[in-house]
Amino acid sequence: MNYFSNLVYLGPLKIRNFVNIAYARGFDRNEEYLVIAKSNGFSGFTNDSLKGDQRIVVDLESVFFNPVNVFGFRFAFFGFADLAFLAHTNEVVNNGNFLSGIGFGIRIRNDNLVFNTFQIRLGFFPDPPLYSRINNMVISGEQLLRPSNFDPGPPAVIPYE
Repeated sequence: MNYFSNLVYLGPLKIRNFVNIAYARGFDRNEEYLVIAKSNGFSGFTNDSLKGDQRIVVDLESVFFNPVNVFGFRFAFFGFADLAFLAHTNEVVNNGNFLSGIGFGIRIRNDNLVFNTFQIRLGFFPDPPLYSRINNMVISGEQLLRPSNFDPGPPAVIPYE
């Protein structure tokens, strides 16, 4: 489930909030497990030893669009909170693995460049499990928001990952 708010005007700033919630559960998956990784919404965190048959990930983000334009560069500041729960099929919340991450960052955009949006993201992961690889600073390129058009498509098998 994905949600993004309307633009809210606060003086010269524009603010938009994003909420993404994803739940996956596998039944009778022989030697196939779910993990928590960047593709699931946890940028800067990996742990191959955490596995489960059900996963819920909640990503919250608020973006503050700055009206300042410096030589074609525009800046947007953001704050985020990521929450994830990973458990085996019949485990309750108390017995599974709970992960969280919070942080902030900046996106720098220039429509005249080949790679027009760059992101610098600083994150903190309180109480990470053993064998976790944490990258507190992530520098990456960003894709434009392309919301789904809600048109039905042909039936397909959803990958279990």
